[in-house]
Amino acid sequence: MRGGLPLALASLWLSTGVTARAQPPLVVKPGSLSPLLAEATDVGRAPATEQHKVVIGLGLRNRQDLEAFLIDVQDPSSPNYRRFLSQEAFNALYSPTVADEEALISYLLAKGFRIVERYPNRLLVGGVGTVAAIERAFSVEIHTVMRAGQRHYAAVNEPSLPGELAPVVVGAIGLDDLNEMHPHVQVSGEPHAALGSNCCHLSPNDVAAFYDNTAGDDGTGQTIVIAGAFAWRDSDNASFSSQWGLPPLPAGSGQICTGSVGASGCQFSTADSIEAALDAEYAHGTAPGARILNYMAASSSFSDFTPMYNRIVTDDPGNVVTTSWGACEAGLPLSLQQIDDDIFANGNAVGQSWFAASGDSGSRDCKRILTVDHPSNSPHVTGVGGTTPTCSGGMTPSSPGCAGYGSESGWSGSGGGISQVFARPAFQTGCGVPPGSQRLVPDVALEANPSPGNYVLEGGVWYLVGGTSDAAPQWAGFFADLGHRVGGTGLGNPGAVLYGLCGTAAFHDITSGSNGAYSAGPGYDLVTGLGTIEAKNFLALTAPSTTTTTRPVTTTTSTVPSLVRCGDVDGDGSVNVGDALIVAQFDLGLRQCGQIPFTHPQVCDVNRDGACNIGDALRIAQCDVGLISCTFNCNPFMCPCPNRHRSFCTKDTFVTTSRRVEVKFEALDPSLFSSRLPTSVATRETTERKKCEEGDLNPTRRPKR
Repeated sequence: MRGGLPLALASLWLSTGVTARAQPPLVVKPGSLSPLLAEATDVGRAPATEQHKVVIGLGLRNRQDLEAFLIDVQDPSSPNYRRFLSQEAFNALYSPTVADEEALISYLLAKGFRIVERYPNRLLVGGVGTVAAIERAFSVEIHTVMRAGQRHYAAVNEPSLPGELAPVVVGAIGLDDLNEMHPHVQVSGEPHAALGSNCCHLSPNDVAAFYDNTAGDDGTGQTIVIAGAFAWRDSDNASFSSQWGLPPLPAGSGQICTGSVGASGCQFSTADSIEAALDAEYAHGTAPGARILNYMAASSSFSDFTPMYNRIVTDDPGNVVTTSWGACEAGLPLSLQQIDDDIFANGNAVGQSWFAASGDSGSRDCKRILTVDHPSNSPHVTGVGGTTPTCSGGMTPSSPGCAGYGSESGWSGSGGGISQVFARPAFQTGCGVPPGSQRLVPDVALEANPSPGNYVLEGGVWYLVGGTSDAAPQWAGFFADLGHRVGGTGLGNPGAVLYGLCGTAAFHDITSGSNGAYSAGPGYDLVTGLGTIEAKNFLALTAPSTTTTTRPVTTTTSTVPSLVRCGDVDGDGSVNVGDALIVAQFDLGLRQCGQIPFTHPQVCDVNRDGACNIGDALRIAQCDVGLISCTFNCNPFMCPCPNRHRSFCTKDTFVTTSRRVEVKFEALDPSLFSSRLPTSVATRETTERKKCEEGDLNPTRRPKR
């Protein structure tokens, strides 16, 4: 940083100021200072009355145990295979404590902050304060600086916190605005696409032909969440689908603003909505049956993007998430990346699969130095690189459609390399993965070169676009297709599945092309990762079609009797509220498994989550009153050992899996259940849940529903 008060002098001034006021000892929290500060010119102290939003990240508890669980839950030989946590169980096991969150909030309020964001997982606390309040709270100096001809603000020293708070805080986001998130979309120099003869660029139909997406799985029952900024136009989605013969977006698709009403990042923008249009249109093209939800950050600032990520995790609106926004690892504060990674780990634990574009600047994501892109560098996110596709035929004026797969080479813009922030995940091994201990990017790839480019409709105008932001939402679509095939219970971190398929017919191994410092070659490489998908083979190898149904908690298969309808647990020939009542009573410990009238427990698991519980009762009741279809496809359920089906917390008392019974049944006609369920359920749940969160009871894992 050039000019102004030297950092050493600033630090000395702050330390002497603290001594003079006899404040409690402070602990410096490294990792929140922007690496871009060195490129800025200091023009003096920022006005004390300026207001800024700061987001503080609280660290996960029991992080090693969490990582062990995330490996275990992806191991087909484990009894915990794909038995993901509920968010409540995650909070009890791994989230910061209520006391730590409250201590941080009290501290910020005392320093003059206004608290604007809190979350169920307690990973983030957002506050707005003046420059004076920020300086008091974090013992920093905020200066006005100039970078690339633009005015910014920035802390010139790392923050410090009281000794009792410092150990539980990861860092602070928003102590500067020197950098922001960027979309990884490449718009062709040709301003508008010449649709006319559909030549010679890619539509969703061409991509489907190229990658053999012909298995028939279309993502029905799944939800793909777009994590980004700016809104789409419904008319664009409708016209795009009509143009290429796709169905409309399924019911329930929509857009969610994670900021205040009227936030710029939640509006349609002719200049900025091209990314949202691309993500929605090609996620839909790959998985036409999946709902699409566009979660929009209030702005492209880090202090708005990180809360948006966390909203997606704590709302848990869908099992598959795609983001095409990022920033280079070397230009970001370390603590910001660690805070985001904690959020993504939470997402994996509840069954979410995250995909992120790996960047469009090749191996030099910061233009000058070898680095990778965030968040694709997170080991809890699948990084998606790019290729240049060549069809086996067509793509000419006389035959404009893509005839099928010809070949691919690594695209020069495909972001890839070695992370200097994150360690290598356990799944990233074998199949030509080079030796080392650091995270490698990307994991997989897909067509991304703006030439030939993809048709995108934004603001009623057709464009030709490319970039890894074209590849990421399509990979999310393929995983939605996979979720459709396996039953829609969530797949979590895709890493173990993807690397387990390396060298099989599930992938096209890309062996040519370069992104600058790295070249594509046999097996894994730092340009295209494991390669691109051969969709039909991928789905067949990851979820073979079979007439048997497998419980996720065992390695054996068993067949649900065809003479008993799924959900008809009393065997009377119909699926109705009587069956729902039996399942609810069983979950509460009021009825024994396999005894009259609970004569067919094997058809109880209509949720296909490996358990028989209140979630199944709810769906059965909903079907009986006409809210959903009564045509279920259930996993076989076997009666457990006594009491074990009930346990959520262990010790002398239990919290049953009916934790949401009161809220969920209120969505139906209360008279259906009010006379049949114990009135003490809500009281017992509240009391024992409180014990569980306070540490009196030890939560154990259970299937996500």
